[in-house]
Amino acid sequence: MKHLDVLDLSEEVRDLVRECAAKGTRTVFERNGRPVAVLVSHDEYLALRETIDIANDPLLFARIAEADDEVSQRTAGVPPADVAASRAATPEGAGETPARQPAGTPAFRTLERLVLANSARAGLDATEGVIRRRALSSLARINSDPIAGAPLFEPLKGLWSYRTDELRIIYKIVAEARMVVVLAIDRLRA
Repeated sequence: MKHLDVLDLSEEVRDLVRECAAKGTRTVFERNGRPVAVLVSHDEYLALRETIDIANDPLLFARIAEADDEVSQRTAGVPPADVAASRAATPEGAGETPARQPAGTPAFRTLERLVLANSARAGLDATEGVIRRRALSSLARINSDPIAGAPLFEPLKGLWSYRTDELRIIYKIVAEARMVVVLAIDRLRA
């Protein structure tokens, strides 16, 4: 990938880059009336790349769809307020598997809005040592700031991805139930 310093660009192009970074405005560059390139913010570029990476991984894509179906079936017919109330009232959260960390790890004691699908729980259970601590720390971050990840695009619209160097956590925000459903925790291959 080629890198350019913004200061090396003309003032007009710097203004386009500034507007793109600040407001997310896209600019289409054309030649003879045909689009040849698009200027998008770095965050949008990363979200697009993440969507492409996930969509091109058939196993992960299938696990996400399966986890989404599983969670939908468990909460089907239950009003969002009841889901939230039952999660708060019982440690098991109305059949959901809440994220838990070994005793003595303060940052992860109360993840009141986080719900893990069974496959996400299995992904978390497969981690150990430093990777597990990073996974738990990432889940705590998502719990406190659900939009910490990047929103994905079609065909994964409505889902979010939070990445570290070693992990990818795919989740969706269910605003009406005030919960975040973690669908997959995936180790990234080097």
